[in-house]
Amino acid sequence: MRAKRKIKDAGIPYQVPSQRDLPDRLDAVLRVIYLVFNEGYSASSGSSLTRHDLSGEAIRLGRLLIELLPEPEAMGLLGLMLIQESRRARALPRRGI
Repeated sequence: MRAKRKIKDAGIPYQVPSQRDLPDRLDAVLRVIYLVFNEGYSASSGSSLTRHDLSGEAIRLGRLLIELLPEPEAMGLLGLMLIQESRRARALPRRGI
């Protein structure tokens, strides 16, 4: 919330990047999505070892990114996240066996 207030108080306008600027920003966006996924897959803190909400959100963002900018790097990241997510159930310890 503080960041939003600072932006508002500074009068910084919100601007959607032009279509030609998007490829230059792709690497940074992919890195952030991957970091969010990793934190969901293996949480660095908290009472839970995983955060399904974060990994799910990263996958949602990856799908959205491909709709906006269908680049091979974005498709590859989404594929990697989907493979890892599909393995999550197999990685969880089984109870009662």
